[in-house]
Amino acid sequence: MRTTLMGLGVLSVAAAAGCANDPVYIPSPTSIDAGEMMDMDGNLLPGMSALIIPVNRETTKDAADRMRRQALITDPLVVLPYINVDDLEISIEWTIHNLTDKPGNAMVELNGANQFFRYDPSMVVLSTAREAPPTPGLDGDIPLEIPANGTLSGLFTEDNLRETAIDLDQITRANVNPFRATLTINKNLESFPQWMPATVNMEGELVQEPCLDGTQPGCTGTVFPREAIPAMLEADLVFKPDRHMVLEYTIRVRDIRGDMMPDKLLSAPMTDLEPFMPADFMLSAATPPP
Repeated sequence: MRTTLMGLGVLSVAAAAGCANDPVYIPSPTSIDAGEMMDMDGNLLPGMSALIIPVNRETTKDAADRMRRQALITDPLVVLPYINVDDLEISIEWTIHNLTDKPGNAMVELNGANQFFRYDPSMVVLSTAREAPPTPGLDGDIPLEIPANGTLSGLFTEDNLRETAIDLDQITRANVNPFRATLTINKNLESFPQWMPATVNMEGELVQEPCLDGTQPGCTGTVFPREAIPAMLEADLVFKPDRHMVLEYTIRVRDIRGDMMPDKLLSAPMTDLEPFMPADFMLSAATPPP
């Protein structure tokens, strides 16, 4: 039995005929198998996978142009990326296979990294209260019903990935609370302000003064324009089934700039690819943030 999840998009995607940025497809080298292994408390362990999107090394000409534009920006905190959020259009097609003869449920959580930071919600503790909700992922985590011995297919769309790229930059460089970033629609923002770092209150929660338009006391004065927002270059999927299932996925990329994607994709020599070394973003209410 095969089911397509309309709420997250239809699996098949048609490319415009003759388009200069026809999509390329990067299949995950391995599937994500989960729903059998348990931790010490008897909880099912999720399956995880990370796939870096290969991009060509920055040319001398591109670097010079980026530095020219960087010189026009007076705020040293606003660093222009090599690849902007609008340079690549990315989507992720996925299919879940239920390997049991009973119907089950699963969730697919999307996280990732840009050239500056990697976001893993397990490394962000917003409250030490026992009843506090877990830190959210960047997208997904919607309960899905999978038929017995069946499959379910879905899609994180280009709009989803554009949103997650902006949310990721807001959380990491602009100090925005992950709940605020992921629960607001940001994909069309032309800029966003940096919030003052959160502080820890007596209840062990991270709290912040508002910074909605860049003028409130909770703002640092730094504003990130859209040209400073980096593309998401690593897709991290967390697969959470309640019984034995397998997740397969493929990343679809349209190269809007036209010179970003190597011809051999994941088979390209490492010397031809831009080095990718994002820092892990960490924040905890247990200790004062930096």
